[in-house]
Amino acid sequence: MCRFKAHCLLLFILFIPLSLTGQELQIELHQLKELAEQYSAEWQQIDNQLDYSIQGERVSATRLNPSLAYDLEFLDDGTYSEYEHQLYLQKEFRTPGYFRNLRERRDSRTNLYEYQSESVRAEWLASTRFGFIRIVLAKQEIEQLRFLISHLNRLATASARRTDEGEESAIDNQLIQMSRYVLKTRIEEVELEAEFLETNWRNRMGFDVQDEIHYDGDFRKPDIQLPEVAELLTLLNETPQMNAYRMAVETAEVEESFARSSRLSTFELTAGYKHLNPDFQGFLVGIAIPIPILNSGSEAISRARMLNRIEQTNLNQARIERNQNLYRVLNSLQHYEVILNQFPDHLSQPDQFINSISISYEEGTLSLNDFLNTLSLMADTYQSKFNQLTGYYSMITELETLAGREFINQ
Repeated sequence: MCRFKAHCLLLFILFIPLSLTGQELQIELHQLKELAEQYSAEWQQIDNQLDYSIQGERVSATRLNPSLAYDLEFLDDGTYSEYEHQLYLQKEFRTPGYFRNLRERRDSRTNLYEYQSESVRAEWLASTRFGFIRIVLAKQEIEQLRFLISHLNRLATASARRTDEGEESAIDNQLIQMSRYVLKTRIEEVELEAEFLETNWRNRMGFDVQDEIHYDGDFRKPDIQLPEVAELLTLLNETPQMNAYRMAVETAEVEESFARSSRLSTFELTAGYKHLNPDFQGFLVGIAIPIPILNSGSEAISRARMLNRIEQTNLNQARIERNQNLYRVLNSLQHYEVILNQFPDHLSQPDQFINSISISYEEGTLSLNDFLNTLSLMADTYQSKFNQLTGYYSMITELETLAGREFINQ
């Protein structure tokens, strides 16, 4: 029993460092694709799905193997018996036009899957980049709020001392406590949001909960330089998403050609050895040709033709939505830039402003209530700024999805 306990304790000691040891990563925005390829199961699953689809097309275009068959027939009326057996090869053949269209269908579908996979990757990466930025912005907002509450804590300490000395009323100290509670609550709300964002982001990227991650980047200024509208329209026309829509139309056209070639696509040849009791032996040769009486393939051709119309409509609709989304994103970015550029300069580096209102309060030219209201207004201003920054980078990453390229190069 003691030996068993000692063995279990040894296993426990050996297991703990492995389970609690995580890696430390310093991550910048431009590294996300490389890290996703290395760690993310979601990214790997996109590749797996592509490989699976391509392999399926290769299987469907593989030539059929011949089959080896043996038949035995035995008859007996009680006085006389007769038997017949034959050994033969059977092979289904397809017309050259059928195989040509089958290979074109395989290649067309393979190209379609590759474009669709690239489109999924671009969308996934843009969403993951935006998640990274949201985490950084949340942490920066927490930093600003903690800066404010640090000054409020100093004020609370000084106010408590003055109250003890009889210079201030207990109500002033209570007002400070109320303001501190509001700021602490806001910090906790942003911390919970940041934790939620980080958990989702880690899951996407494939990082363990024990991994220590440092998010490097500063996204407090809307200084992204975008190409002109004409260049953006050109980029949007050559994205994996648009290529996938165009390839879907081509694939539908190939599907119709394949359906036409499938009407009389196969015939079957049989050849082998035959032995008939008692002394007859020889060979057999046969051919089987399908007769398209009940199934002429017209329904498959009509279905392929309808698929062509569907894919062409999807392509036309995608072009309309692409242009509308581009102008919507650009208009939104202009709105966010105007608002963000109006952010008060003195709050970008608030130390001097905080010191000036602290001096005014100490000199009696600013009441406690005005001081607390100023801190609350600063917190609201920072919250508005980070909300606008979130919207701004949301539009930038949506544009990255539309254009299939990165515009944030931090």
